[in-house]
Amino acid sequence: MNLIILVVIVFILFIFFKLKVKPKQESENFEHSYERLDVLFTPAERSFFGVLNQAISDDVIAFGKVRVADAITPTKGGVKGAWQRAFNKISAKHFDFVLCNKSDLSFVCGIELDDKSHNSEKQKSRDAFLESACKSADFPLIRFPAKSTYSVNDIRESLSVCFSEFQEKALLLAATELETSKKLCPKCSSEMHIKVAKKGKSIGSEFWACSGYPKCRHIEPIKI
Repeated sequence: MNLIILVVIVFILFIFFKLKVKPKQESENFEHSYERLDVLFTPAERSFFGVLNQAISDDVIAFGKVRVADAITPTKGGVKGAWQRAFNKISAKHFDFVLCNKSDLSFVCGIELDDKSHNSEKQKSRDAFLESACKSADFPLIRFPAKSTYSVNDIRESLSVCFSEFQEKALLLAATELETSKKLCPKCSSEMHIKVAKKGKSIGSEFWACSGYPKCRHIEPIKI
């Protein structure tokens, strides 16, 4: 009798676990279908993108829907897990547009197009966090209000500060590379140094001068 009861209990448990596991297995094997979206931009974003491309110079290129995590990243160090938590805050966010240097695709700035949805408290909190993150990364972020029409000159003027900072950094980098690079005099093979003209028509401008002066008086203009 006890054996029969034990067999019945085992059978009931077998049926119970089989019914419980089966739906889970089916759900794991189920592949959800997807559908293709029609366009990348909303009508407002597409309108702004067209005018933006007219406002930027030929050496700059615009991209849309770029992940924030592709432009900035949390600094390493600090308490354990801090980097991952900071990364998680930006991993699901994106910039509406970013501008890059066409020659090497280095970042110039990010652009946000603010429509009415940015008036909500949740969106204001998101915007404040993004601005703070970009500021800490020294990544310029420029905001434009969503409009029915846009002016090329207005956009260009708003971007002018960003462009000027970008150009200054590029010139500074080029000058630094020149200063740190070794250039040899073609006449005596001595090392060339960068000097600044103190008189004449080129006063204030930089030029290459042979370190063998006065034995060698070879000079060259600096081409950036």
